[in-house]
Amino acid sequence: MTSVPVAAVLLAVAALISPSPPLHRLRGPAAAGAGRTAFRLTAVAVLGGGVLVLCPLPTALAAGVLTGTVIARRRRAARRRRRRDEARVLAAALDTVVGELRVGAHPVRAFAAAAGECVPPVGAVLRAVAARARLGGEVAAGLRAAGAATAVPAYWERIAVCWQLAADHGLMIATLMQAAHRDIMERQRYADRLNAALAGARATAVILAALPVAGVVLGQLIGADPLGFLLGGGAGGWLLITGVGLVAAGLIWSDRILEAQTA
Repeated sequence: MTSVPVAAVLLAVAALISPSPPLHRLRGPAAAGAGRTAFRLTAVAVLGGGVLVLCPLPTALAAGVLTGTVIARRRRAARRRRRRDEARVLAAALDTVVGELRVGAHPVRAFAAAAGECVPPVGAVLRAVAARARLGGEVAAGLRAAGAATAVPAYWERIAVCWQLAADHGLMIATLMQAAHRDIMERQRYADRLNAALAGARATAVILAALPVAGVVLGQLIGADPLGFLLGGGAGGWLLITGVGLVAAGLIWSDRILEAQTA
């Protein structure tokens, strides 16, 4: 009986970390992301229902805690990747803007030219700002409003400040945009170095969280049958959910500490 709950839990975790089906990968980033999310939610819902039916309540609760922890950690990792990717695209866009301004292009035209070379959401923000400027709107406010929905709103705030300074005091917009570009590049280099330095700490947290699993495997190999005790309900089941809860809390806590260092 213990093999069925174990298989159900492993299948639920595999559904969370599996790549999207090939059809979704051919439809572009937005459709692929939506298709991947729908696929995983459906798989987890079906497998989670099977766990609830086939497993004792403590085992089902432990599977839920484990699944929630995997989802939370994957989302944190996805947010880190999105911030890094958007910062790099924005730095490249500012480089294009500075180049256009240096050859005498109008700032609105420079933003539009950079938007044509960027992927969303950076390209979409630049196009929205250029359209706002053509209609006579306040560009700095547009930069703040549009940038707030991205993964790097602080960088867009700096660009808005530079634009506001140029508009209020008649400073050279090219010089200010170059300063913003340099600032973003330096901050991104620092973030990359810090993330590389913290990679060891993240790996250590995962290894420490896996040590109880190694203990259970060793116990199973020597014939102590810890899986039968933990997955059989009763006191073993409540010890299982307690252990899984402590491991999950440790992983989430360590992630929060490490993210505070990179904030």
